[in-house]
Amino acid sequence: NTVRQVCTMIQPLTVIYLHTPEADDDTILTEMEYGLSDAFRTFCRKIFSFDEPIDYPRLKLVTASTADGLNNLLFAVQNNRHFVSESARNACLFLFDDEIKTEKGWQPIDELTLEGLTINKWLLSYFPAIPKVVLTRPGHKKITLTSRRWIYKSRSVFEAPDRFKARINRMFTYFWAPHFWQSLHEYVSTKAGTNWHTPGHNSGNAFEYSPFLHGFHDAFGSLTFRADLSVSVEKLGDLSSPEADTPLTAAQRLASVIFGSAQTCFVTNGTSTSNKAMLMTLLRPGEVVLLDRNCHKSVHHAVVMSGAVPRYLPAHYNSQYGIWGPIPLEELKKEIERPTPSSQKPRMLIITTCTYEGILYPTWEIGRLCEKAGILFYADEAWAPYLNFHPYYSKTLDTGEGVRYNAVNEISGAHFAVQSTHKALSAFSQASMIHVSMRFKRLLEEDTSKEFKWLRKRFGLKEHGSYEKFTHDLHEFFRYWHSTSPHYPTLATLDMATIQMRLEGICLIEDRLHWVAAFKKRVSNLCKLPEEDCFPSLESLTDGTQSWEQNGYLKDPLKMLLSFKNEKSREKFEKALHLSHIQWEKATPVTILFLVTVGTVEEHFEYLYRVCRQQADCIGKPEEEFRILSIPAAISEQAAVLPRDAALCDGELVPLTESEGRISGQMLVPYPPGIPVFLPGLRITRPMIELIEDVIKTEGIDAVHGIFSRGKKYFVEVLNKDEESRVEKISQQ
Repeated sequence: NTVRQVCTMIQPLTVIYLHTPEADDDTILTEMEYGLSDAFRTFCRKIFSFDEPIDYPRLKLVTASTADGLNNLLFAVQNNRHFVSESARNACLFLFDDEIKTEKGWQPIDELTLEGLTINKWLLSYFPAIPKVVLTRPGHKKITLTSRRWIYKSRSVFEAPDRFKARINRMFTYFWAPHFWQSLHEYVSTKAGTNWHTPGHNSGNAFEYSPFLHGFHDAFGSLTFRADLSVSVEKLGDLSSPEADTPLTAAQRLASVIFGSAQTCFVTNGTSTSNKAMLMTLLRPGEVVLLDRNCHKSVHHAVVMSGAVPRYLPAHYNSQYGIWGPIPLEELKKEIERPTPSSQKPRMLIITTCTYEGILYPTWEIGRLCEKAGILFYADEAWAPYLNFHPYYSKTLDTGEGVRYNAVNEISGAHFAVQSTHKALSAFSQASMIHVSMRFKRLLEEDTSKEFKWLRKRFGLKEHGSYEKFTHDLHEFFRYWHSTSPHYPTLATLDMATIQMRLEGICLIEDRLHWVAAFKKRVSNLCKLPEEDCFPSLESLTDGTQSWEQNGYLKDPLKMLLSFKNEKSREKFEKALHLSHIQWEKATPVTILFLVTVGTVEEHFEYLYRVCRQQADCIGKPEEEFRILSIPAAISEQAAVLPRDAALCDGELVPLTESEGRISGQMLVPYPPGIPVFLPGLRITRPMIELIEDVIKTEGIDAVHGIFSRGKKYFVEVLNKDEESRVEKISQQ
């Protein structure tokens, strides 16, 4: 079945070649296409085959002779970056002659411009992850392109590919080889023998030879157990020794090239661990950090552990849909630029982009504001690890500058991003990545401004900012959090997910963008309603008073949010989903969120559409606002004492109803609204208590994470009076 499904979707991948036509072009191009195609299929059979003889796609050479011709070749509609052409959809490699003939004469490729941008910046804006090769010729000007995504090869190699098979194979290996998976597979298949090391199931023997667990072994498959190895197999790599020259190190290094980062770290304990390791590396006790009140609870945990002082940014609750919206750019700017004494100056801004429902921030503008103020920009990109791989997630500013929505890139944006690879790409649960930007590296080693003097001092070596010192510190705190027994199959999926997105990321996202657009149109026609009444738009999910789109905010279509007329309609629709064996990601009283991932297939939309047809009368714009209207007042407090001090106190349990005025020593997270209401260090208010009580009454006690209950009595942990007095004095100091 797997072979059948793969074969039905095989299409040739395209190699885009920008060159000046010559007299013997047809012969040369034919040789290039056939030679590269044969080499690619041989490479794929060696690297990706296992048991089944899959017929891998061939390479098709597509050419353009001018920069404008390249633009027309790649985009289906001029100046529309939402959808790409068939050639771009399947593009896996760019080739460029070192000089191109233009109206101005022969022009070196590094001086060629397109839409007012150099060809390098233009490609970074729209196709950053695809590898690029400059074909050099004797006597031509030496080309200088600084991006690691460019390499240089003699044109003669491509004109006679059969003669240079080894060089082409090395090039393909550099672009697309999953180093860790390849080494793991080779070890398990040919080198592994008798094991006298962990884990205890010993390559699955404990399951396979058990009369009770044998079926469990068969269900998972032999390789799952044989690939679950110990770090004692030193040649594969160990997260605790990231500097060692191992296949794991090579895989992370290639991932940093593909994602455009200075450094990428694989994580097997989820983005929660990534947040804790990163914030403990970057923040110091007593330092101020700006963070979205609606950030993930692991960020709040990390703030507690680092000893930082949080300044919560106002969370915006959409009472019509029962969801949390983004922070307006003007409010962010106001907080970033707020005059403060040097001792209270923020060191970092933490933003979640995209939000759970798919609203992306203009990371380029936020990054610019942060750097101007001497603040680091940290992006929690857990829900959007795919933004680097399609032109949809790019934007051309009024100035003509091309920018991207993925937080860490080589043009503009954040200094750090953490991503839950497992949430939307082909990776096992808990598989995550940390990306450190090239901007941060340059900021640390090249910047001389007074605004970032504190940063150069923190990660300094011999009175200069040192990226090596930062990396050393990051790895040290990373060791605090990651397991010393990482799951090798999980690491292998991170490796493979990265390679997959470089090879076919544009195709995967392009298809899903089309499927979503077609599905929304069908449902809209079915319900005889405007599309935004069925699937809330950016403006619908925000307060409607800001110029969200003009300021660069974007609603990601792959977070498909379906809205309902009222809570009963949503409940009725959910029952129909259960009967159809369809599981959704998240629901509010009047919405259901469906995640479209690289594993979503077109048939999924047909099954969901069938439910929509059966329950069409349920779908529509909410008729009234969600009932919990006390939320803004319940989440408006700032920390009264350091969260770390409050969390580490012994505390005492008091009845929830009697906790007003006390200082919370714990976190309470009610669903809905799904945002921490009680946090360590907050002075408890009556609206906070009422919100928790309302959720318990309507959703049940299990909907409040962290609450202590005995029977129908509910308690919260607060600082006792002696601790409160002591901690307040420390915080004032």
